[in-house]
Amino acid sequence: MENFANEFMAKLDGKLSPEQMKTVLMELEMFSANYDIEKKSTEIVPYKGCVPECYKVYLVSKKIEGMSPESIRTYKCYLDDFFLTIDKPLDEITTNDIRIYLYGLTQKGNTNRTIDGKRIVFHTFLDWCRQEGYIPSNPCDRIRPIKYEVKPRTPLTDLELEIVRDACNDYRERALVELLYSTGCRVSELAILKKSDIDFRTKEVQLFGKGSKHRISYINARAEIALKKYWLTRKDMDDSVICTVSQPYHGIKKSQIEQIIRQIGERANLGRNLYPHLIRHTTATSALERGMDVTELQKMLGHEKLDTTMIYAKVSQESLRYSHHRYVV
Repeated sequence: MENFANEFMAKLDGKLSPEQMKTVLMELEMFSANYDIEKKSTEIVPYKGCVPECYKVYLVSKKIEGMSPESIRTYKCYLDDFFLTIDKPLDEITTNDIRIYLYGLTQKGNTNRTIDGKRIVFHTFLDWCRQEGYIPSNPCDRIRPIKYEVKPRTPLTDLELEIVRDACNDYRERALVELLYSTGCRVSELAILKKSDIDFRTKEVQLFGKGSKHRISYINARAEIALKKYWLTRKDMDDSVICTVSQPYHGIKKSQIEQIIRQIGERANLGRNLYPHLIRHTTATSALERGMDVTELQKMLGHEKLDTTMIYAKVSQESLRYSHHRYVV
């Protein structure tokens, strides 16, 4: 109590007169006489979860395999909570432990989609542990995928795309939109794109996607014109394709691109949100509707599995209806 009173009065020093200080101290001592006051510890509490020795090795192996830093952070976040909650040695974790943990996530308000994403992370980690000999079997094998509703993403119509173009305030915004649409790139790929990655002679754009995987896409005439106009307005010497508008100049981050695209969408007044992946989705759907082979589209988008690309093929039902009406008579 004495230390608390001294520290408290020190905070008031210079703010009250000596007489007022005496009065406050007397009242404080009388009021707190029936209380036990202890100073709250500000020490960092050690992690108490039962973390397996192989955990760090697993994350390092993922990094070596080319997993993106963002994905590694997500894996670490999910697995940290998993170990902290279950708090059992790795070889003692059972299928029921995982089921109970996943059920607990529903009680915390996690959506089925989020929970299934975490299930996949746990299954991947535990399967790696089995392959490496840390555990005899994967307790997550018997947990089935969690069903969730996948809402179909409706691509931009040709008219909406033109409205988006008109809503751009400057050459930088227009270059962003045209690059996203022309290349079908991910926002993370655009954020690290360099001027030297674009060859205007061959129209090739060198993209580095998930896990630093390299592929080539292309720019169309609109994108080339928009880029060249934008670059003429820049006063910096940075090699980034899209750069900050003020010093120190550097490439804009993923979150900044998302914000710019969202603001363009608000000005366009589309009646729905605009985001980079919707433009990528529009590119894919438009390419299929205009006759691009689905395996070529898979290569352009950087999909490992053809099933992922086929999602866009399913969206083109309107095109199928039109073709059926035209050709099947």
